[in-house]
Amino acid sequence: MSREAENLLRQLAAEGVSAWYEASRPEELDSAVLSSLLSAGFQSVRLPPGTARSLVQLACDLLLPAFVRSGGGLGQVSVPVDPRHAEEAGALLKGARALHRTMGRRNLAVRIPMTAAGVEVLADCLAEGIGVDATSVFSTDRYAEVLDAYMEGMERALVAGRWLSRIPAVTTVPVGVFDDDVDARLERLDVPQPSEAAGQALARCLYRLREKRLTQDWWRVLRAGGALPPRLLWAGAGRRSVGDLVGWHTAHALTVPELEDAARREELRGDTLLNAGREGCDVLRLLEHLGARVGESVAALETAELDRLQSDWNLRTAPAAPACGGTARSPGP
Repeated sequence: MSREAENLLRQLAAEGVSAWYEASRPEELDSAVLSSLLSAGFQSVRLPPGTARSLVQLACDLLLPAFVRSGGGLGQVSVPVDPRHAEEAGALLKGARALHRTMGRRNLAVRIPMTAAGVEVLADCLAEGIGVDATSVFSTDRYAEVLDAYMEGMERALVAGRWLSRIPAVTTVPVGVFDDDVDARLERLDVPQPSEAAGQALARCLYRLREKRLTQDWWRVLRAGGALPPRLLWAGAGRRSVGDLVGWHTAHALTVPELEDAARREELRGDTLLNAGREGCDVLRLLEHLGARVGESVAALETAELDRLQSDWNLRTAPAAPACGGTARSPGP
């Protein structure tokens, strides 16, 4: 990585924004590459399906000191549960349990698509002390469900006597995919685009929703039990502007090319999410008024993203390997 890229990682950390290394393909990783990236300033990792178990465990071990120092806020490793079971709560939970048990690392976060079944399993996993990366969230409605499940799961974990800081929780929002879909809709309509990108507007709305939830009385109980605010993780933002999405307890998932590109063309300008929720929601309403049909876009993206995850799983995992939730013979997540 370039010196400029490492400097951008340091700037993000200074703003309270963690940088997650987004690995696109398992074959691009080995222990030396992973160690180098983490030494350069990446604070957490999202690994693709097909990553060898030994490499997942190494990533967890390398990041465990950061996980401990930050009280569970950093140093997480996200790996996917078999997305082919995304609509089956029982199978999804079984897979999450098996993956958590097989990897045997407390800073592991199982990556679960937020279908209706996924939201249900999110609460169950947290209640059992299993960290979760709740992924494929494209709307405030879905994120509200995620936050409800988060509160429920953490409450059950607290009642069970678990120390809540040891249960990683993050919500991944593919803002880049949302941007692309809305832009394509506006181009077909031949109407001018708002000055604020759709993904940035969505991020501001979600950030505002989270901040409202964190003012409620029950959150104070969870916080006293060690819970950290659930982190919002922006995926694909590097294609637009990392600096547009900077806020307390958020994160960016970045490939090395995305990080290098961002380091060459932009500078951070402080917090861009705090007290900006109303403006973001106004932009989404404007997009609807222009005919972009944001609700229709969300439904289409949820389906398309699940199809992509399932296709990627099939491509990256060996045909003979059992799905997550199977036996320990599987070579990776």
